[in-house]
Amino acid sequence: MTTFEPPHPQDKLVILRRVPVFASCTEDQLHLIADRTRLVEYKKGELVYREGDSADAFYIISSGRVRVFTRTAQGEERTLTVLHNGDSFGEISLLIGETHSATIQALNDALILQLQKKDFEEVINRIPSLVLYLSRSLSRRLRTSNRGGEFSDATIVAVYSAVKQVGRTSFAAALAVSLRHETGRSVIVVDFGAAGRAGRLLPVTAEGEPAEGAIVPHPLGHDLLPAKALLAEPGGEQAIAPLLSSLTNRFHYVLLDLPVELNSQVLKALTQSDLVYLLTDPQKEHIIRTNALIHQLHASVGPAEQRIKVVLNQLARTGEWQLSPPDAAALMEQPVAVVLPHADELEGAQLPDRLRQMMEQPATAYARTVRRIARELGGQLVGLALGSGAALGLAHIGVLKVIEREQIPIDLIAGSSIGAFIAGLWASGRSADDLERMALSFKNPWDIRKLFMLDLGIPLFSVLIGLSAGILVGWLAEFWTGLLFGFIVCVAVGVVLGPLAGGPIQGARLMAKLEQDFAGKTFDDTWLPLKIVAANPIAREEVIFDSGSIADAVRASVSIPGIFKPVVRKGRLCLDGGVVNPIPVSVLKRSGAHHVIAVNVFPTTAEITAHQQDVQRRRAERDMQLASRSLPFRLLFRVRQELVRSVSPLVFDVIMRSMQAMEYQIAEVACREADLTLRPTVPGSHWLEFFNPEPFIRRGEEVALQYLPELKRIARVRSVDNLPHAQ
Repeated sequence: MTTFEPPHPQDKLVILRRVPVFASCTEDQLHLIADRTRLVEYKKGELVYREGDSADAFYIISSGRVRVFTRTAQGEERTLTVLHNGDSFGEISLLIGETHSATIQALNDALILQLQKKDFEEVINRIPSLVLYLSRSLSRRLRTSNRGGEFSDATIVAVYSAVKQVGRTSFAAALAVSLRHETGRSVIVVDFGAAGRAGRLLPVTAEGEPAEGAIVPHPLGHDLLPAKALLAEPGGEQAIAPLLSSLTNRFHYVLLDLPVELNSQVLKALTQSDLVYLLTDPQKEHIIRTNALIHQLHASVGPAEQRIKVVLNQLARTGEWQLSPPDAAALMEQPVAVVLPHADELEGAQLPDRLRQMMEQPATAYARTVRRIARELGGQLVGLALGSGAALGLAHIGVLKVIEREQIPIDLIAGSSIGAFIAGLWASGRSADDLERMALSFKNPWDIRKLFMLDLGIPLFSVLIGLSAGILVGWLAEFWTGLLFGFIVCVAVGVVLGPLAGGPIQGARLMAKLEQDFAGKTFDDTWLPLKIVAANPIAREEVIFDSGSIADAVRASVSIPGIFKPVVRKGRLCLDGGVVNPIPVSVLKRSGAHHVIAVNVFPTTAEITAHQQDVQRRRAERDMQLASRSLPFRLLFRVRQELVRSVSPLVFDVIMRSMQAMEYQIAEVACREADLTLRPTVPGSHWLEFFNPEPFIRRGEEVALQYLPELKRIARVRSVDNLPHAQ
């Protein structure tokens, strides 16, 4: 164990912002916590603490992984869970004043923030919202302590709405199926609804509807408890807490399908819930009623931004005043957590059969969205970070081909530079095969170069110089000679002065190509959350795009310094995202990803050295062969070599290779936070080699297939074939 301080105090704040425990803390409160923490390094195999040790600190994982395990009476180790970046542990033992109920061991070298007991007590005394969060966490852990100790957990999720007929019951049923399928854990739906709704959740048998208060199995794998009578009984709210406590001892997830009427029983169920999904549709009247309900629940349930997540269900209704998600969020004064696409599969009767059909079609927009919610609840959200690298980034396409073919679930995606371009196209609906066809369409080197060479931005000053030179030569010689000379001078001075204006390439042709490729799509049109990273050199900060035009965001992210003219987006000057974050692992972590797969296409120093040695060996062999040729041939060959050396490397090549050398160092640091880093590198390739995409794409496929078992482990791939069939 080694204790040290990070070179930048802001590093602690970045770590703390990713921890759910501190999600509601202000900047001042985060600074308070950061000042009292210390960063400790644990080597692979080293123990953080043992089962039975006294609790003396609260721990937050900055990087690496730790294993949580106990020993049975027979002395065998039983792994309870594996914790990753951003996870925290040790708080429950501190709160209840007992010894640790599990042992924590570093699975690889890990950096962990520690908050000592006395500082932990000071922090929770000074931050009331933190006390509220920890008390709920303690309640969840204590009520399930008989299923695995400190790290066992059960979650109560309420599904509620301010108005009727907004898809509440369908959502609850779909979420139950997805939770069961994605996590493999036990799930029960408690139906507090009106009479007859149980039939939608469970087919009516020959014996009639299931008995009130009896747990019955659902044909799709979870369980159902009809409990509508409990809300009608006088004093029924007194029985809700014991009921839920009993269910959490048997099930990992307890879903409450609550009726619209807000009475004491419903309010009791909401206060006992760990999370509330509040459904509404886009109608303005319903949004207003939902806003009123949020304010009404705020005092009883707790801060809305922590416990209540608004789900905007895009029902297929016409002729009614509907609001866009941003307008709905503004009117509710609460962010829209999920936009639920319309699903024809969930309309009408025979809901179990339709749920089955939906689960067998994972590409269905509704199923995909509900699956993402289930994976978030299960701590399984997987993010994919596609890095920069110009033509080297074509390897991303090969990785995506394997991800699609093997049905590896990706829940969020982020990209910088070429990674932003490919991530944007994939998230907006282009398949990996489509991306490959697009890459192969640039087989002619001129196709890619004309986007740059015919798009030079000529500063006004160079035009004036060229005009003056042309007039002078035209006066001394003739008009056409002066015109040609003036044009040459204008272009030459423009190329020289272009970098002084930010870059010689204007980017207008590139922008036109991007607008054609993305066809006007915005971030609202993507099938999974997309983050695109650019750099603001003035403030030395990231610029994260997650709304608006995708083409505009990608144009900002690919603005190579000294080559492309920078653009202004969001009121900030934007350059290539690789300048500050070439592989945006941290962006995905901040966005809620529990696990991140990074794709780093930069060759390592060792790979480049090996390639250079191979080049030198082949050059020596060529020189030996050249010695046997005739003298004129050797002279011509030497002249050709000197001509090549005189114009190589070009200034653009120097700029780009210098930038990639810098990005390589930053990328190596960024990848330490990833759960898995794929390195589909092609040493010796050129950054402008877009006209030869096959080696890059093939290499991406090879590396992804090599790590396929690890990809499936991280994403916890579960086959839909294992889903029970409704009878």
